Amino acid sequence: MKSIVFFNNKGGVGKTTLTFNIAHVLAGRGVRVVVLDFDPQCNISAIFLDEIRLFEIWEDGRSDGTVTGCLEPVRRGKGDVLPPRLERVADGLWLLPGHLALSRFEQTLAEEFAKTLASDNDRALDVTTSLDLLSNLAAEQVAADVMIMDLGPSLGALNRAALLACDHLVLPVAPDLFSLQGLRNVGPTLREWRRDWGTVRERGLTGKPQETLPPHDFLPLGYMVQQHLARADRPVAGYARWAQAIPAEYRRSVLDEAPSQTAASFEKDEHCLALIPHYASLVPIARQARKPIFDLKQADGIGGGQIQAVARCRDNFIQIGEKLLKRLGIDVP
Repeated sequence: MKSIVFFNNKGGVGKTTLTFNIAHVLAGRGVRVVVLDFDPQCNISAIFLDEIRLFEIWEDGRSDGTVTGCLEPVRRGKGDVLPPRLERVADGLWLLPGHLALSRFEQTLAEEFAKTLASDNDRALDVTTSLDLLSNLAAEQVAADVMIMDLGPSLGALNRAALLACDHLVLPVAPDLFSLQGLRNVGPTLREWRRDWGTVRERGLTGKPQETLPPHDFLPLGYMVQQHLARADRPVAGYARWAQAIPAEYRRSVLDEAPSQTAASFEKDEHCLALIPHYASLVPIARQARKPIFDLKQADGIGGGQIQAVARCRDNFIQIGEKLLKRLGIDVP
């Protein structure tokens, strides 16, 4: 099983929409996928499930139906992570919904992670690795091939704990100044977290439950450019600036490498996994239909040029799915 997250601390670059569509395209290729909602805002849960079903899960009195409920015994120091009750949302695709109360775990995670660095503390290790244990329990339950985590746009303790449970990450960016600055924030932070957790593991987990958890290095697979706008004859104003600056900044800040001497564009950069057009009018229709963009039909309310846009979207996401599976080392029959 491989775990992946589409992560950036800059909001508004379509991380959740990308996660939703990628999860569906992989499941459509016969890959067994589980999505974990580690975002206290629960955006992806609200896309996968209608309000009635989400309300039922939140109000049914069981603790194993949400990420928060499964982690609550650990947060309170009253027990272990609960095996999750996954929601099947499509063939080969499952969701463990989120809950707004997950934000209460943030402070506990921050306090206990600091203790893992200072001493050999069983409680601190249990808290810090609780999201990792939950992801493993979820994957084992349905023999998942891929685990996808949806995170909020922050560099806080909750996202750090989630990344400690993740093998790879992809950074969605937009061709703008804020994404450039986001790379400068994310890259050094990821290296710091990787270094700190490596120190904890090197100090020794022998004889502890965490010893059996596979190590995760949340290594970058590349980046995807969202909201890629272009006129028929040329890119929108300012695009060329970011098309050169962001590839260099990705190498410098995220990979900790010297940028290439030759200025790369998005189209020529090996680390750019995809250029995803701005499907502006299709996104709200897809959310209303609770479908991936590439599965929209005329019955869902699309027409005219939108039909061709959906077809192009389907081809685009199929290519993205194939590229991701190749980089993850997953063979599809």
